[in-house]
Amino acid sequence: MMPIDNAMRRPEDASSHAVSLAHARLVMSDGNRYAALANGGTRWVTPAAGCLLRPAVGDWVLVSISGNQGYILTVLERAAPDTPAEISAPGDLQLSLPQGRLMLNASQGIGINAAGSLDVAAGQLSATLQSAAIACHTLQMTGHAAVSQWQTRCTLSGQTLDIATRHETYAQQSVQRITGHAEITAQSLRHTVDQDWAVCADTADLRGRDRVTVQGDAVQLG
Repeated sequence: MMPIDNAMRRPEDASSHAVSLAHARLVMSDGNRYAALANGGTRWVTPAAGCLLRPAVGDWVLVSISGNQGYILTVLERAAPDTPAEISAPGDLQLSLPQGRLMLNASQGIGINAAGSLDVAAGQLSATLQSAAIACHTLQMTGHAAVSQWQTRCTLSGQTLDIATRHETYAQQSVQRITGHAEITAQSLRHTVDQDWAVCADTADLRGRDRVTVQGDAVQLG
């Protein structure tokens, strides 16, 4: 069986130098590499795969040196702590909590920029908001039931189309103002008014194919 220390090395590192650790100051960067100043000398180092906090020039970091290779293991002290810190990964990043719960707390807010798409899958979604503004080109919602309750609701649309097998509306007071044309087509239509019913028009036509009936204790025409 191969010894553990040799098994953990890459094949090309079988005869590599000993690894040394040092605190270093990053003094220069060419994009992917950083010039780390430590113990009076400067070495080019690259962030290790486990160093998710992206280093910046001026940071104090912990570096490991082995032969001609050098890595930034972690950022010890940021040179500009007031600037936003960046957690970076070269490829896809997945957070896995098999037996835990993920909570995000941000006193100044949370911003999400998903250039491609944002997918959310959950058994239950609960949100408590003081106010919300949503702007989208197309909104599509499907489900079994929808319930909404508002103290005041205002809907503005250029065109509205409602399709329902059964539609009911309950209101204590209802007002409709239509500046153009209104038309109702129904197989059967009935109006039931407990008190007054009035129709005012320049021209009113009442037509019936079979019959027209007007009933009342008193009927006044003209």
